[in-house]
Amino acid sequence: MKYVIYADEAWTQSQPLYRYHCFFGGMLSSTEEFNRFEAEVVLLKKAHNYKKEIKWSNISRQHIEFYENLLILIEGFICTSENTKYRQMFMDRSYRYIGESASELDSQFKIYYQFLKHCFGFGYINERKTFIFKLDTHSSHAHKLKLKTFIEGLEIQNADIRVEFINSKKSVPLQVCDLLMGAAGYYGNKADWDLLPGKRRRTPNQIMKSGFGKKIYDMLRRIDSQFRGSKAFNWFESTGVDGDISNRYHHKMRIWKFIPNNSLYDASWQDDAFGSNKVRKKVL
Repeated sequence: MKYVIYADEAWTQSQPLYRYHCFFGGMLSSTEEFNRFEAEVVLLKKAHNYKKEIKWSNISRQHIEFYENLLILIEGFICTSENTKYRQMFMDRSYRYIGESASELDSQFKIYYQFLKHCFGFGYINERKTFIFKLDTHSSHAHKLKLKTFIEGLEIQNADIRVEFINSKKSVPLQVCDLLMGAAGYYGNKADWDLLPGKRRRTPNQIMKSGFGKKIYDMLRRIDSQFRGSKAFNWFESTGVDGDISNRYHHKMRIWKFIPNNSLYDASWQDDAFGSNKVRKKVL
């Protein structure tokens, strides 16, 4: 059988630094299911006269109804088909890497490689399947070719893997990945409490985005409860395997907090160090 995986990354290393960062997200399904989902989204965009890209940074009070209806389609897409899955990986500055230094671009692609290689659990497939990664184009041609070579060269017993690069501006699934990753970063870092200079209160737009991020969290929690029977979902901790390592592939949805080897625990990034209504960021 053949499946498609749309995967994207949200790599931000500039100041200020946020606790949760380096988000990677991916959606796996059949071509037919993706086509059906994209057709539904196109109709929804027409109904709301929404002409922009779907992405976290484009959410506004003017278009919030469109995005709320989009969540209904996303949840239906993930839940309806048995083969559809969602994966998310991120890093936590509470674990500070002290290993060999590398350029920002090299680090980005090394971590991207880890996400693509491990996050979908290819090693636990019990029948032959083909997976086609569709990744957003990247400015570094050399790194792009290197990533493609490494991923396609993986020797996994029941998985044939191919990599294609596409323009996210023309891909609804990649844009949805951006939306879900953006929500995770905003919600987890309490970015709504990043108050504007001279202000003591959040703006209406910040409050709106915080509320929408909570709706995405609630959607993921429902999916986790429905398909894993879990009563406690944590967006910012790795999902367990429930006693069966093959669930790294079979689970409908999984979260992976990527902690590199050679990392030291840094308590200064824990929530207690910031306070309840404070953005989780520092300028170093």
